[in-house]
Amino acid sequence: MAYFTTSIAVVAGLCLAFGTLYLFIAARRSSERTQALLFGLFALAYAGAIMAARSSYLADALEQYIVADRVANVFTAFGLPLLIWFVAVYTDWRPRIVLWAITGAYAITGLAAIFAPDLLINVSAGVESVTFPWGETVLMTQAESAVLFPITVLAMLSSMVYVVAADIRQFRRGDRQQAIVLALGIGWFLFTAVEETLVELGAIDFVFLTDFGFLGFVLMMSLQMVNSAIKTENELLDYRNNLVKMVEVRSAELEEAQALLLAQAEEQATTAERNRLARELHDVITQLLFSINLVAGSLPRLWQRDPEMAERSTGELQRLTRGALAEMRTLLRELRPHTIVATDLGTLVTHLGQGLAARHDIPVEVHAETTAHLPPEVHVALYRVAQEAMNNVAKHANASSVKVNLAGTESRVDLSVGDDGYGFDTAGIAANGSMGMDIMRERAREISADFRISSELDVGTTVAVTWTSSTLGDSE
Repeated sequence: MAYFTTSIAVVAGLCLAFGTLYLFIAARRSSERTQALLFGLFALAYAGAIMAARSSYLADALEQYIVADRVANVFTAFGLPLLIWFVAVYTDWRPRIVLWAITGAYAITGLAAIFAPDLLINVSAGVESVTFPWGETVLMTQAESAVLFPITVLAMLSSMVYVVAADIRQFRRGDRQQAIVLALGIGWFLFTAVEETLVELGAIDFVFLTDFGFLGFVLMMSLQMVNSAIKTENELLDYRNNLVKMVEVRSAELEEAQALLLAQAEEQATTAERNRLARELHDVITQLLFSINLVAGSLPRLWQRDPEMAERSTGELQRLTRGALAEMRTLLRELRPHTIVATDLGTLVTHLGQGLAARHDIPVEVHAETTAHLPPEVHVALYRVAQEAMNNVAKHANASSVKVNLAGTESRVDLSVGDDGYGFDTAGIAANGSMGMDIMRERAREISADFRISSELDVGTTVAVTWTSSTLGDSE
C-alpha cells in the first residue's frame, strides 16, 4: 500500500487549500493583507514542492527523477523566502540585512535549480530504491555534495536561527499566544529534520518525515489566522453594536437638545412679542389716551367759550376713543392669535383702519364687507397683508388720506389699500428689494393669491391682493 506517497498528496492538497483560502482573504480584507498574502503564497509553493518531491519518489528513471527534483528545488527556493518574510511580518521584527541576505541565498539556489541544477545537487551516483517497513518502495538519489550545497545548508540554518530568535523576541515582548503558535509550528519542522537525520544515520528504521515538516507550521498558522479573523469579526460586531447604542444615545441627546432649543426659541419669540406689544401699548395706546385726556379736560371750558369748537373737539374725542379701542382690540388679538381666525376679516380690517387714523391723524376710509368663511391660512394671510400695507403707509407715505376696500365671497376675495402719499419708483424697489413689500408678496404667494403694487411719485401707492379658491386648490 502506498501510504507514504498518498500521505504526501494529502498534505499537498491541504497546503493548496490553505494557500488559496488565504489569497482570497488577502484580496478581500485590508487588515493584515500582507501577512495573509505571504502565508498564502508560501502554502502554495510548499504544495508545489511536495508534489514535485512525490513525482521524484515515483519516477521510473533517473531523468524523470532529476526533472522532478529540479522542480521541487525551484518551489523550495521560492517558498522559503516567503516563509521568512511572513515570520518578519508576523513577529514585527524585520532586520533587513538578515532578511535580504537569506533571500539572496535562496535566490541563488533557485536560479541554480533552473539554469545549472548540477551546481545544486550531484546525482552522478545514480538513484536507488528504498523500501519502507510496510513494504512501500520509492526512488531516491545517491547524491553527493555539489558546489552550491553549502549555500543551501547555510540558508536553511540561518532561516531557522532567525525564526527561533524572532519567536523568542515576540514572546518576551508580550505576544505570548502568537509566539507559542509559531513555536509549535517550527518545533514540528525541527523534529522532522532530526528524525530524517537519524534515519540516514541508520539509528532508526522509519520513513522520512521532512516532506511533512512544514505541515504543522501551515496548520498552526492557519488556526492562528482563523482565530485572529474570528476575533476581528467579533470586535467589529461589538463595535457595530456599541456604535448603534452610541447613535441611539446621541440621537436621544440630540432630540432633547432640539426640544430644549425649540423651547428656548419659543420662549425668546414670546418674550420678543411681549416686548413688542409692550412698546405698542406704550407708544400708541398711551399717546392716544394722553390725547383723549387733554381733549376731555378742555371740553368744559370750550363749551362755555366756543360751543362750535367744543363740538368739533367732541368729534375728535370720539375719533381718538374709537382708534384707541381698535388698537387695544388689535393688540389683544396679537396676544391670542387664535382670535384672529375667529374674528370676521371685515371687522379686522376696519379695526386696522381705525387704529391707523387714530395714531397718525389720517382720514381712513374703510369699505369692508363681511366675508364668508375662508380657509384659516387665507384669512390670516389677507389680514397680515392689510396690516403690513397700513404700517407702510404710516411709516413712509406721508399721506393725507387712505382708502381700504375689502369685498369677497367664499370663492374670491379682493383687498386693496391705497394712499395719496409720496409714492415710489416700483422698478427701483423691485431691483433693490423692500422688506415690507417682500413680506406681503410672500404672504400672497403662500395662498397662491395675485399680488399687485402700483405707485407713482407724488401721486400715491395702491397695494392689491386677489385670492380665488381655484388658485388655492392648484397650490395644494
